[in-house]
Amino acid sequence: MLRSSARRGFSLVELLVVIAIIGILLALLLPAVQQVRANARGVQCQNNLRQIGIALHSYQDLNRVFPPASIWAEPPGETLDSGRWAVGILDRVALGYAPSSEPARMMANWNLMILPFVEQGNLQNAYDFSKPVSDPVNAAVRMERIGTFICPSDIFNTSENMYDRTEISSQPDNLYARGNYAINMGPNRGCFRHTVGGEVEWPVGNSGGDNCKDGFFVDGERIFEDNTQMWGHGIAGVNKSFDFNDVRSGSSNFIAIDEIRAGVNKFDIRGSWALGFIGASVTARHGVVSFQEDGAGPNNQDDDSDDIFGCTRIHQEVGSEYLQEVGMPCYASSVIEDEVNFQQTARSMHAAGVYVMYLDGSAHFKGDQIYPEIWSKLHNRNNKEFIGDEAP
Repeated sequence: MLRSSARRGFSLVELLVVIAIIGILLALLLPAVQQVRANARGVQCQNNLRQIGIALHSYQDLNRVFPPASIWAEPPGETLDSGRWAVGILDRVALGYAPSSEPARMMANWNLMILPFVEQGNLQNAYDFSKPVSDPVNAAVRMERIGTFICPSDIFNTSENMYDRTEISSQPDNLYARGNYAINMGPNRGCFRHTVGGEVEWPVGNSGGDNCKDGFFVDGERIFEDNTQMWGHGIAGVNKSFDFNDVRSGSSNFIAIDEIRAGVNKFDIRGSWALGFIGASVTARHGVVSFQEDGAGPNNQDDDSDDIFGCTRIHQEVGSEYLQEVGMPCYASSVIEDEVNFQQTARSMHAAGVYVMYLDGSAHFKGDQIYPEIWSKLHNRNNKEFIGDEAP
């Protein structure tokens, strides 16, 4: 008898079983692939910090000091808001005062000063240091996206999501590209101390005496008239620079640069790399233990954490629930003129922590659950206590 040459194919059941097995394998593989990608983004973020560390050291080798957080133009004193604030906090441009009735006083910041050391010498040459960063002549520089300043994990750091500094005051666009690294001004409390010993009240009726022992320093007893500098226990201040000799904690025991996140929309100043305000490219008030600040610790989710200008408008645009959902809370005032750039903590989109750079140039991951006392001491250049492996 002749054998049948017909060949048996797959049955429908067998085909469905194979598809199910492939689906299960893909489901098991996908988290692993996502984890690998997340790890790669984290490595890039960490490498960027190392590059910034090399740049800071190169700047210090050339200038014998580290760069200031920002340069604030003369005249001395802060004439706005009845002298409640030190220089470097109020934003005349964002408020709509400059340049019509008040001069723009925010000039260059630390990022602009280290550009040649991150292979951006041509970009720095295009920047006019004699003009405010908001000047039209500096528009191309402040809008440039720089790879070394961008952590690929931050999905909000895109070319479309620039900060518009004049959107709230309904002035012509004044745009800024985003970055993800900020220099540490200090974990100090939100009040001011005169360097000679006198203390300035802030806010009115809630300062002075022991309540401001952890406060920031100013160089003028009358901040309304003669203040030209502001600094804390970090590595940079407004018109204030430090060197290695000022870091009593030791360079391997002190955090100089924190990872931060780009703002959620065009009203959100956070992460504007060329702008020298706290929140934009500076961290401050992010670790005080006594008289606890609401922004203490990385990725802090207190409703009032991050004091930045424009927060009320951000809440109006996206809602408070959204800000909590994406991990970007900020302090919203009932009066927008009362909002100032005076608090920013470290933030990231990594799982459960942030990358930081120690002054010795090494980059490390710090978990969100790090003890507030340790976090504060790591940001204090005057701390003489060695902090080792006990820091999460």
